[in-house]
Amino acid sequence: MIDLKFIQDKGKSLVGVSMVAALMLSLTTTVETLVLDSQIAQAQKNNQPTRKAKRVESIRQKHIKTFEKIQLAFEEEKNAEVKRLLDKMSAEPDLNNIEKAYIANYRGNICFASDNLPCALREFKKVTSTREGIPDGFYNQMLYVIAQVLFSQEKYKEALGYAQTWFKTQEDPSADAFMLVGQAHYMLKDYNQALPNVQKGIAKYIELGSVPKEGWLNLLSSIYRQKNDFKKMLPVVKQLVQHYPKKTYLLTMGGIYNELDDQPRMTAMYQAMYDKGLLTSDSELITLASLKMSQDNPYQASQIMKKGLDSGVLKKNLKSYRLYSQALYAAREYEDALGPLEKAAGLAKDGKLYNQLGQSFIALNRWREGEVALGKALNKGGLASSGQTLISLGLTQFEQKKFDAAAKTFSRAQKYEKVSSTAGNWIKYVQAEVRRIKELEAPIQEIDTNVEPLANL
Repeated sequence: MIDLKFIQDKGKSLVGVSMVAALMLSLTTTVETLVLDSQIAQAQKNNQPTRKAKRVESIRQKHIKTFEKIQLAFEEEKNAEVKRLLDKMSAEPDLNNIEKAYIANYRGNICFASDNLPCALREFKKVTSTREGIPDGFYNQMLYVIAQVLFSQEKYKEALGYAQTWFKTQEDPSADAFMLVGQAHYMLKDYNQALPNVQKGIAKYIELGSVPKEGWLNLLSSIYRQKNDFKKMLPVVKQLVQHYPKKTYLLTMGGIYNELDDQPRMTAMYQAMYDKGLLTSDSELITLASLKMSQDNPYQASQIMKKGLDSGVLKKNLKSYRLYSQALYAAREYEDALGPLEKAAGLAKDGKLYNQLGQSFIALNRWREGEVALGKALNKGGLASSGQTLISLGLTQFEQKKFDAAAKTFSRAQKYEKVSSTAGNWIKYVQAEVRRIKELEAPIQEIDTNVEPLANL
């Protein structure tokens, strides 16, 4: 989950800073109306009906000192004393709505400070249980506070409802408010609604001359990722790299280049990180070596693999040894490729790599080693063509003049339809070679040079 830190740090009051101190400034009189002269004048100018006067209550004189004590204890974080005074105040039989709202507000803050969010939510909702006598500013702000608490409880749909209700009361919502609504939409997987709110929140922040918060840029980046819009995601990640330089954002940028089929830039990004010693994991080195292979630079790939294996960063497993051998082979370092290929073959579940190893030995006329590798390939199985492997095995035996073994191997190969004819020809060739050798090794008969005398004519 993306942590945008909408909720203040634990141990601090959720609304103490924004609401409690401000609300305690006026404790003496009951305000009868909340309609300003300027609002009336503007409404008359636009020929619109003026808003009906609203009776707004305030803390009465007899309770002012108690509330002042509550406020002081609250500011000094003496929660036990606050609770005692609130209990005393709650016992009063004739509390008006604003006094009840203050009590609920304080209780909610204390619950929040002790990380008891269900309790905090219950108390804050008491403030909005009635509009009668509650100032609009106080009431509306509590809607936003409730939305924040619900969000922290991962109740995103309900949080969004409160936030949207609050939004309607604001002429110019803050950047944080747009971000709260945007993330709620995001968590509900409504990315189309999340996007404009997050964009607006970031834009408002930039208008103030501030660098967008890291979490906000992360959220915008994640929305574009969910929408598979990597072109628009790229400049957001570039901002993260610029303002909050971290390896993870460099890797993310490399991944975006990959999604945009821009492997050259991805390779350059990974090479730069490698040169600075930032690539420190097995998967990161494998990615760079694979990129080098795709960019027709197998020798550099082989050197990356060698260094990684020697240093212990790369795991000595099938994947590493196979890629290392492939890089060496592509770089035409055939002899050097045999060692890692043999290790990879030993780790593989099937005999395909042993078959490849055997073919490599054959190419180097190393018949005995080729015979061993191909035998292991057949024993492991899982080959694309066992018949063709048998043909190769018979060849290694033939070249070692193991004619009986070769003939038996080619006889086995005859069982495979695709190579049956080839195997038959090999059997004839082996037989012919055996006969030829026997003829060469046969003793030469001596010629009788004695000449009988000619009979007398």
